[in-house]
Amino acid sequence: MVVYAEYVLVSNFFIDAFIAYITLISLKMRVSKARISLACLAGSLFALAVPYINFAAAGVVKVLVLMLLTALMSKYPSFKRYLLAALLYFLYTAALGGAVLVLNNMAVSQFVNALYYPGNLAGAYIAAAGILLVYIVRQITGYIARRRMGGGERKVVLSAGKGKISCEGIIDTGNTLMRGGKGVIVIDKRLAKKLIGKGAKRVAGIWVKTVTGESYMPAIEIRTLTFPEESGRSVFGVTAAISDTSMGEFKVILPNGI
Repeated sequence: MVVYAEYVLVSNFFIDAFIAYITLISLKMRVSKARISLACLAGSLFALAVPYINFAAAGVVKVLVLMLLTALMSKYPSFKRYLLAALLYFLYTAALGGAVLVLNNMAVSQFVNALYYPGNLAGAYIAAAGILLVYIVRQITGYIARRRMGGGERKVVLSAGKGKISCEGIIDTGNTLMRGGKGVIVIDKRLAKKLIGKGAKRVAGIWVKTVTGESYMPAIEIRTLTFPEESGRSVFGVTAAISDTSMGEFKVILPNGI
């Protein structure tokens, strides 16, 4: 059998990209094209090296490579999250391999050969189509979700002493926090840490009344809060209360009428 190195590289690159993509979106993590590309390049190079790996050590090497690819394809908030991503990556790989095996009625050895030494680019085409399909479905569902929220989402740019951070915000009519006659925004710990690193100043925190009593939220001061989609409209000297809990896709909760 004649094996073309470029087929091995391209097919494995797209297959690895597809698995990495669905792994990250399953965990609702940020998808970085650069990091996924780096991980897939490493996976493709490993595929070329497979024939030279001692069979007895092949299993251990493959597990180590899987852990490496998982580490490369994203940044993780915790080691536990990384291990979960690695497990999910493995399960998706096994599921994809099993599906191909069943559809093609191959023997295990035939499947391994087709995976690592493809004779054509069919695998790459299928994986690329899978990535495109998942991306389109995500865009459609995201658009529907945004429509249901009544356009409350906003792109915002937070400026501190040494730089700016761009992120997604959402207007919440339930956010009635005020300080100095201005509405107070709410951000999560990770965003607050980045802003403090760029020079945002800590200020007195805010006591918040809830159904279970009162809770204290630390706060920082943002130099400017800019809305780039509203002709660059800016609000100066905004207080940002820091939430203990993760806020998901939207990193900034805006008060109504800001």
